[in-house]
Amino acid sequence: MASLLFAPLVMAGATLTPSDTAAIDATIAATYRPYHASGNPGAAWDYPIWSARIAALVAEWKQVMPKDEVDDLNDGDWLCLCQDWDPAKFRAMITSVRPHARGVALVAVRIELGTNEKRSARLVLRREGGAWRIDDVFAGDFPRGLALALRETIAADRALQR
Repeated sequence: MASLLFAPLVMAGATLTPSDTAAIDATIAATYRPYHASGNPGAAWDYPIWSARIAALVAEWKQVMPKDEVDDLNDGDWLCLCQDWDPAKFRAMITSVRPHARGVALVAVRIELGTNEKRSARLVLRREGGAWRIDDVFAGDFPRGLALALRETIAADRALQR
């Protein structure tokens, strides 16, 4: 019963101003901009888009990831949820933005790879240091979230080192 009473209090502080919405739109556009360029956009985990929490998990994962093998996270792209796409036709569109808690927004994105394949993702954005950062990704590749996938992969990679 206490959690039901607490939920409205959390949501009461959860609003998005027009400037928040514009900043979130710009963040998503910048996040997916590398997929419009020809050539290799680099690894999504190296982009400066992640919250401090995800960046710390990525740093820990990089320390334990196998050097000459793939693990559960380094064999595909975390943002396009793919390995191949057509840069000329690639599109990522926001389908909804909702406040979740103060300084946290849930952003639904539809991704068209330009190869007649589509993906969808829910991104959790957190405002940190005046910017919106990706704090989690939920998608077919990460049904329980990227943060949990990172923790589980770190544990599995550590176990392989023993």
